[in-house]
Amino acid sequence: MRLAHFHALRPVCPACRLQGTLAPLALACVEEERDEIVCSGVLGCEACGNRYPILDGLPVLVPDLPRFLSDNLFYLTMRRDLTPGVTALLAEATGPGAGIDAIRQHVSSYGWDHWADQDPAEAGGEQVEPGQVSRVLSQLLDGLPAPLPDGPILDLGCGAGRTTADLAERTGQLVLGVDLSVPLARVAWDAVVGGHVAYERRRAGLHFERRSFSVRAEGKADIWIADALALPFADESFALVTALNLLDCLRDPKAALAEFGRVLTPGGACALATPFDWSGAATPLANWLGGRGAQGGEGARCDLALDALLSEGPSAAGALRRSRAPGEAEWRIRLHDRSAMQYLTHLSWSAKGQPGLAA
Repeated sequence: MRLAHFHALRPVCPACRLQGTLAPLALACVEEERDEIVCSGVLGCEACGNRYPILDGLPVLVPDLPRFLSDNLFYLTMRRDLTPGVTALLAEATGPGAGIDAIRQHVSSYGWDHWADQDPAEAGGEQVEPGQVSRVLSQLLDGLPAPLPDGPILDLGCGAGRTTADLAERTGQLVLGVDLSVPLARVAWDAVVGGHVAYERRRAGLHFERRSFSVRAEGKADIWIADALALPFADESFALVTALNLLDCLRDPKAALAEFGRVLTPGGACALATPFDWSGAATPLANWLGGRGAQGGEGARCDLALDALLSEGPSAAGALRRSRAPGEAEWRIRLHDRSAMQYLTHLSWSAKGQPGLAA
């Protein structure tokens, strides 16, 4: 955790905030610090007594910390120094679909798309070009209403961290990337803060190839673990909120939109890229934005449902209002040497305190 980000963003206790209280967090303990970066320590809330760990440079700021730690204990305690041969043996012994196999696939797809275009050892020839996440982000930034107020930027669902790094480089503002995935947040932190990318790229089956290379670390970017539905920040803390391929992975997309608007400063903008790849495991069917067969016709279109929320009154999407007509972007995700998924992701732009525009 960069101390500059902690002091500038002034995080609040996520548990207290859900109860309507803005209780600032303080550094209760610093066990390891390097170059103004807290690698290990504890953040504390004087109001409720809750304590939040900083693990491998990542502060874990979630409302129900015991449950999160219990659910993610495997990833939090998983060794990071295993050699490729030992890792392969463990994956084969536990079998396809086990925890280690699932997370290796997840990190492979994100690590490839976010960073493989900066890997000097890449030979090319893949069926998918890496860096597509950067191109989608560029489309979103090009479509933002101008001018934006000065201030920090929040990159929600930052994955392996490329969008966080790009935002810092393009805007020159303080940028915070947030994700709930411990393995992806670690890849992101290593890249954005440590200047080094390390991940295993899936070739076929359980055969993975380890990739390791240096990238330019951006001092104005940092990575935290937090819940997009319970952000540990006071109202009006950010000038821009971005969320790529996140809205359809949350249990309550409408509540998320209200939360995004809450932390935006007046005149601030929210830029979303959403493929509407709904899953009942992530989002209860009742909370899907469109995509339900019983609705039929135009009402089943997810993009129209989202646009309607951003065009209606205050109860629909909190303080957010659509600021320009939506767009679309192609996005291909590499699975392994012979497989990829292709999405047509919906691009939408909204602002706080501005009326919507006609499509």
